Amino acid sequence: MNQSNRGAAQVSLMWIIAFAVIMFLSLGFGFVQNDQLAIMTQKHESAAATESELKAQLAELRLIRAADYQHLGFGDADGKNVSVEAIDRQVAEYVSRFGLDENTITKIEDIASPVIAKYEGEVSTREGLQTEIAGLRNSLNEKDAAAKAAQRERDMTIKNLRTDKEDMRNSKDNQISDLERQRDGLRDQMRDLQSEITDLRDLNDQQARDSRKSLDHLGQRNDILSSRLNDVARRSETNDGSVLAVGPENAWIDLGFNQRLAAGMEFEVRNANTNRVKGRVRVVAVEANKSRATILSTADKYDPIRANDVLVNAVFDPNRKLIVSLLGDGFGLYSKNDMRSKLEAIDIEVREAVSVETDFLLLGTAFFDEDTGEVMPWGSYSSHKAATSMSVEIVPQRDWGQWLGL
Repeated sequence: MNQSNRGAAQVSLMWIIAFAVIMFLSLGFGFVQNDQLAIMTQKHESAAATESELKAQLAELRLIRAADYQHLGFGDADGKNVSVEAIDRQVAEYVSRFGLDENTITKIEDIASPVIAKYEGEVSTREGLQTEIAGLRNSLNEKDAAAKAAQRERDMTIKNLRTDKEDMRNSKDNQISDLERQRDGLRDQMRDLQSEITDLRDLNDQQARDSRKSLDHLGQRNDILSSRLNDVARRSETNDGSVLAVGPENAWIDLGFNQRLAAGMEFEVRNANTNRVKGRVRVVAVEANKSRATILSTADKYDPIRANDVLVNAVFDPNRKLIVSLLGDGFGLYSKNDMRSKLEAIDIEVREAVSVETDFLLLGTAFFDEDTGEVMPWGSYSSHKAATSMSVEIVPQRDWGQWLGL
């Protein structure tokens, strides 16, 4: 029985020990659970604080996003919700306005780059236009200043012209007064002249009768001079010499200083048989009985100047001494005395007056009227009238200058 009690006591002790162990394990587990609970509580409190902070940040971001949505027109009236329809409408407007490719737009940020690029291009264009506008404004200001200066100059010119006009008007009034006085004086003179005309008509009738008598007398003298003129032998257009030989540019002729030839004289070259003009030569070197001449022109290159062609010069005659008269106020580069010496050097006699023996009348520079400054006609000079009446050949300066080489 003691053994049974002892065994029962041992079993009870085992249960007590087991219960104590379980209790200690429970206490240890409870302590551990307490620590974990404290840690979890701390983490929960930290998470709650973080959550509150994140909620505050989210609220702030929502406010910012709401302001952005309201600014862009993507949010509702309260700015709390995004309007997808508003976004689609805005994106479609951007695509249409800026010419974007809607297939490449997957988010709102895809709109920014092309829009900014176009915006920057427009800004650059605007700045260029502003620069051009500034240049145009400067040019406009310059032109405006020039226009104002021209306006001032025009006003001054108009003022001066008005002053001149007024002066001219006063001058014209004075001239009109003078002309009226002259008119009155001329009327008086006219009355006096009418009486003189009556007297002159009577005198004219008397002079007409005397003139008819003088005319009859001059007619008789003219008949006498005409008969004398027909008896004077004039120089005809004859051959003055011939060509001896011809080179490429020069020709030798059979005239020299023994025949009173001078350098500078020009000759027409003609065919000895047909008398057709073949060309023209100018004397450049003179010897005793021959001379060298330069060929000035050839009429037909297939019929050039050849030996035995004849020479003609209207104012040169190797067989007789020519007689000329001079009329003019100078003769090219020469005075009248110098011209006389030049002609006498080639044995041409110069006489002051024109007569039936004169071969040529050489004209020089025309005379001018000292009062009017106008050229006086040749026909007003007695020597020209005499040459015309006696059929003396009148040679202008351009012709005798070539023939004589002066």
